[in-house]
Amino acid sequence: MQIQNSSDDLKLKLINSSLINTDIGLNYFNKNKTLYLKILHSFTQRYENLNLKSLENEELDRTLHTLKGLTLTLGMEPITHSIKELEQGINIINLRQFNKLLEKTLNIIRYIK
Repeated sequence: MQIQNSSDDLKLKLINSSLINTDIGLNYFNKNKTLYLKILHSFTQRYENLNLKSLENEELDRTLHTLKGLTLTLGMEPITHSIKELEQGINIINLRQFNKLLEKTLNIIRYIK
């Protein structure tokens, strides 16, 4: 059994927002706050320089599929919804919306480092 510290509780309280539902994310990680925070920070490192416009069709499809599953698991419902729209067809409006949501979400996670 892993003991959770109050630092993790505080971090999750800070991170919970309309963009990240930590309750959903924690359910997927069996309430392991330390692991959940680690995966959130890993998400930030992996996707902070994401440029969907630079990807070829097959790579774009794989990236969107991976991102959709990961954001769903992490409790990032608005981004998940935005990705579903991108999968239907990318246009300048939904691409801007996705980029804006991603940047705001990454900033929330960066804030609690």
